[in-house]
Amino acid sequence: MKLLIVDTFYGPYLERLYAGGALTQQPWALQHKAHFAGGFGTGDAYSHGLGLLGVEAIEIVANSTPLQQAWALEHQPELLQLVQGAQQLFAILEAQIRWWQPTVLYVQDINWLPAAFLQHVKPLVEMVVGQNACPLAPGLDLSPYNLLLTSLPHYVGRFRDQGVKAAYFPIGFDERLLQRHRTEGPRPHALTFVGGLGGFHSQGTQMLEAIARELPLQVWGYGGEQLPMDSTLRQRWRGEAWADDMYGLLASSQITLNRHIDIAEAYANNMRLYEATGMGACLLTDAKVNLPCLFEPDQEVVTYETPEEAVSKLKQLLANPQAAAAIAARGQARTLREHTYSQRMALLVDLLKRHRPKAGLAGLRALKRQEVLVACPAHLSSRIPKALKQALQGRHDHHRFTLLSDGNSQDPGFQGQPRWCSHLFNGNPQLAQCCLDATEPTQLLIVEELNKASQGPCWIAQLKQEAEQRQIVCNSISPSP
Repeated sequence: MKLLIVDTFYGPYLERLYAGGALTQQPWALQHKAHFAGGFGTGDAYSHGLGLLGVEAIEIVANSTPLQQAWALEHQPELLQLVQGAQQLFAILEAQIRWWQPTVLYVQDINWLPAAFLQHVKPLVEMVVGQNACPLAPGLDLSPYNLLLTSLPHYVGRFRDQGVKAAYFPIGFDERLLQRHRTEGPRPHALTFVGGLGGFHSQGTQMLEAIARELPLQVWGYGGEQLPMDSTLRQRWRGEAWADDMYGLLASSQITLNRHIDIAEAYANNMRLYEATGMGACLLTDAKVNLPCLFEPDQEVVTYETPEEAVSKLKQLLANPQAAAAIAARGQARTLREHTYSQRMALLVDLLKRHRPKAGLAGLRALKRQEVLVACPAHLSSRIPKALKQALQGRHDHHRFTLLSDGNSQDPGFQGQPRWCSHLFNGNPQLAQCCLDATEPTQLLIVEELNKASQGPCWIAQLKQEAEQRQIVCNSISPSP
């Protein structure tokens, strides 16, 4: 297996990278290295992690015109005679695909590459794979993709509904950043936010505005110049912060905030979850249905559901910095234990092998880890059988257990268990379907009183029906007395 990873970088970041003009005079290899030196986006974490697994991979920043032209100058200078702009960049990218000869073309920005280009180069590779965690361009043609990966659980079903194979693939943290940023020293910034303001983040920006009116929040990010002049958030805005600057801020923050983009809906997925915890900051983040599968709420990260709750919890954390530091330490330990890109790349390789066009059914079964989904109604949370509870709380080499419930994620009976919890399951069957999409269980265990099954919550019945349609093995387990 060999990957060519097509990425795009934020325009203003590229402009800053090339400010002064000196970098444009350097050979392609040095320019390429400079693009990833600061850890922008996912940096070169994919090729590094895949390399550790013996898989060849390279990242191409396809929208960086000076970088791409430098490659063309060294390899195929005739490409520079083409019309400038996107057409030239696409021609150079095609040449790079022919040069690298990948088996997998991995597209990080599916909004940027046209379907016509992908159809044109598809015969050159075994698989075209896309990754998405942002709003989709209207009318986007996804037909060229053999597989779409997403950290948004509810997008898995949406992609499949469009006739494309899809799978859940979470974002992670590049642990090499800790070689450049010390996280154990003083943290001069008590309370920060680093991220997008306005636009796709409109609901989250309103929340940040409410916090800024109450607390000494310092803000960095793009979109700040678009905020109203009388906005408290605008007055606290310190400009943009990307790559190393951003990680440096997180490493110097005692507490930092996170809120998801509007399209995330009920689901935790964004990069800040891992960037903030990985850099050792105490993270306050919006409560999401699947967050307890990633971090233990109020133990490894702190959660809020309303601006008022966010302000209240922040005041408690600011008044007790030792407690905030302890949460930060546990959050960082969880990220380094389970959420690094080195670990994610092992999952990526499994997903690619599982979905490759030539993979047979026997190969799929051999590769897939046994996923067990345990459904338990809220009123039975204290009666999960002991052996099953131990399985949920344990770590297993070949099995993973996940709990699904309409109870409160803070229920003491659920603590320490990877879980999807929401009281909305009864009113929104899509939540349970998304859980099935994300976990792809091979077995469903339902905790229910067998002689009273008809009295169970409606979402259990809907879950059973969905599991049967997907041919998932479904069994019922009686609760403890």
